[in-house]
Amino acid sequence: MIPKYRMWNEIISRLHSVDGLYFDREVVQYKDEVGASRFIKFKNTTLMQSTGLFDKNGKEIFEGDIVTDGEFARIVQYHQTLGFYMFDEEGNERFFSDSATLEDFEEDAKIVSEILEIIGNVYENPELLEVTE
Repeated sequence: MIPKYRMWNEIISRLHSVDGLYFDREVVQYKDEVGASRFIKFKNTTLMQSTGLFDKNGKEIFEGDIVTDGEFARIVQYHQTLGFYMFDEEGNERFFSDSATLEDFEEDAKIVSEILEIIGNVYENPELLEVTE
């Protein structure tokens, strides 16, 4: 799988798909709202990697997304060694896959795509994570 990213930049305050990363120039290439190719410095930019999984509506799940199983809202996060995970309602880490085998990952991806739904992301919808009493 070729890694796929999106970005959030504090200055432009919008999510954009990443078209290129240029480490020698320290810039991210993206397309703006009208499809024009733009470049922005790494500074104040957060990259979010795709999990390679899709929610029940066919929308690609990225780290930083807020997903729900219909009962709880959770943030998708990335662990460099173990992959993508969420915290469950007790605060325990829940990984998308319980095994490193391709067959198990594909089965877990099928389960995710039938249950989880993206309801927002941590940058544009932080209010989705607020606890109401």
